[in-house]
Amino acid sequence: MLESEIRVRSRAIRRGILLVVVGSVLTGGMAALASSKGALSLAPLYTENVPKEGLATVYGLPLAWTNAQLFAMWYDTLRLTATEAEILEAALAPLAAPCCDDNPLAHCCCERGGLICNVVRTARGLGSYLVRNGYPADEVTRAMDQWLRFIHGDYYVARALAANGEDPTAYGLFLPANGACYRGLCNVPLQDGGCGGMGPEVVVERPTT
Repeated sequence: MLESEIRVRSRAIRRGILLVVVGSVLTGGMAALASSKGALSLAPLYTENVPKEGLATVYGLPLAWTNAQLFAMWYDTLRLTATEAEILEAALAPLAAPCCDDNPLAHCCCERGGLICNVVRTARGLGSYLVRNGYPADEVTRAMDQWLRFIHGDYYVARALAANGEDPTAYGLFLPANGACYRGLCNVPLQDGGCGGMGPEVVVERPTT
């Protein structure tokens, strides 16, 4: 082989290697950029859809995980009059159960088996308390919605993504129709995206040992 041909082939090989390397770098960089953009784009959605702990409420208690057991107790102990029950029913009507959103908050999927999860129990306990204290149905709806968004924020962000034509699973979330109940998270703590258990004690966080 002539020396000139060898030089030509060597240059071609080097150019090929360079193109492969550059292509790999660009592809990896674009993937990282896309991932970064995906992660960053969730921040405004969480800000818009999930209220922060400590936020003021119409009923005077700042949003806090420690409210969960109190709200559950209200569900267990408050017995509404017929008129109050009608107001609560009207307040519940616009809301889906975020853990199983093919069911209304008034009748979550667990209740078909005679149970109730603590996502729903705490929200309805809050609603019962507000109705008992004279709040109108629309304010009760907003207060329950605020509480649900606080304790089950990932669902509302997933729903916002889906409404914008995005696949929530591409962002590490789940399809809104595949809520906590349908992913077997009924006994998982609220802070881990679960339903907080099905019993009288609301499981808010993992036990520390």
